[in-house]
Amino acid sequence: MIYVFAAINCEIAPLKQLESDDLKIILTGIGKVNAAFALGRTFPGKNTRSEHNNDVIINIGTCGASNLHGLFLVNKITDESTGRDYYPDMLRVKGFPEAHLITVDRVKTDPEPFTLYDMEASAIFMAGSKIISPDRMFFIKVVSDNGNVEGVTEEGVSNMMNEYLPSIKSLIDQILAGLDHSTASPCYDDINQKLHSSASMQVQVCELMDFARSIGIDGSELFEQEGAGLVSSRKEGKEVIARVRSRLTSF
Repeated sequence: MIYVFAAINCEIAPLKQLESDDLKIILTGIGKVNAAFALGRTFPGKNTRSEHNNDVIINIGTCGASNLHGLFLVNKITDESTGRDYYPDMLRVKGFPEAHLITVDRVKTDPEPFTLYDMEASAIFMAGSKIISPDRMFFIKVVSDNGNVEGVTEEGVSNMMNEYLPSIKSLIDQILAGLDHSTASPCYDDINQKLHSSASMQVQVCELMDFARSIGIDGSELFEQEGAGLVSSRKEGKEVIARVRSRLTSF
């Protein structure tokens, strides 16, 4: 099952065209608390990752930015209030611009350049990762404003989401085509040990190494160049993976 989470009704209305027996649209409400509750309602009880091996979480919605326009795939999420970073898996999707997203508690009226802002993504990632492997969560954002939301209307948001609906559908199709339903391979144990890899990180390492091999790159050397031998925590390991992914996708 694909679970698509969006914050407000005017974002969801156009997305209803994508709904099917395999794709469910869920309204979260605005803000991190509402987003976390929506995940709890969707996955009640003592769910485990093994129960959701084939499920996918996709967060779709509008966001603010100072000098960016259009649709973006999020490659890094920062929670402004905690300073924690989260790294969605980007390797499966090609041809879409990527950007860093900061989740804030209040509308950001002075956004930094080349950065997206929303109010739900970090909570969706945190709550979702307890149930679904983080490499099966994706975040799609459409820029609706530059921090001044006075001119943003429900009709305008719906029209914008309708405009990007073909791109959103194409992106979802790419995500599904790239997903395999296998668990992490025991390969590349040396790298995973250096990175302090979790199960989802092991999946990403295998995918990155396989991708590197397919384009004639020595993946092990690339990990070493990006500091795999200097990692002292899982957080630093995730940062190495993100740097390796960025380099591989630039070739």
